Amino acid sequence: MDVLMVVVWSDGRAGGAAQADSGALIEAVAAAVDAPLAGLGVTEYLVNVRDEQVAGAMIDVQVTPLPVLAAVRVRVPAASAAACAEVIEALGALGAVSAWSVTASEPLPVERVASEVSAAPGGAPGGAHARARRSAGMANLAFLRRPERIGRDEWLRIWLEDHTRVAIDTQSTTGYTQHVVVRALTEDAPVIDGIVEEIFPIEAARDLGVFFDSRGSEDRMAANVRAMTTSTARFLDQGTVDAVPTGRYVMSVRGPVV
Repeated sequence: MDVLMVVVWSDGRAGGAAQADSGALIEAVAAAVDAPLAGLGVTEYLVNVRDEQVAGAMIDVQVTPLPVLAAVRVRVPAASAAACAEVIEALGALGAVSAWSVTASEPLPVERVASEVSAAPGGAPGGAHARARRSAGMANLAFLRRPERIGRDEWLRIWLEDHTRVAIDTQSTTGYTQHVVVRALTEDAPVIDGIVEEIFPIEAARDLGVFFDSRGSEDRMAANVRAMTTSTARFLDQGTVDAVPTGRYVMSVRGPVV
């Protein structure tokens, strides 16, 4: 199956409460996509939102003009604009949307047990939050742009073949998912070539020593930072990456009422 990635950008349409309250935002996303996803035969999807647990994260970089409000990822029978039109249109009620067809690989899979740590905060009793399982820790979403100095094939080789092991070894990641962008499904989508989700212990949000897996050693910290920055410099330029700290929620689709 293909993977649909839809980003809802914060443009004020969802209202101040939804943007400030992650529980309300998750409720809004679920209300929008439950019916169209059920129609596609989907039973589960992922939502990433900034929530209270990652507030004040030290690594938080915005390159795209509008900030990310929510990111929705779902395996669908066909990740095309026509097949997913109802999902994309429904999320468009919350804010400006961009959608892509992407691949999905998990060099470091997120353990299923970890995604059942806690439900989403807030929301009405029996609402979407009751069907949401928050993954443990912080999910860092990185939106990557290929520099013109590198051809696409070489860029993918460096990122997927060379850099992956470096990223996992130099950071405290407990989950690592890579999405290669196949094509944009909305006309005004920003040019994004790759999307990464890295899961960290929640302490990494506010402690760079934890983020870079220093284990209390300044020498290990310096070596990991040096190895990571050297590797990323091979295929990424300054100002080409959004790094968005989020909570990762595994959502169950509510089927149609019969």
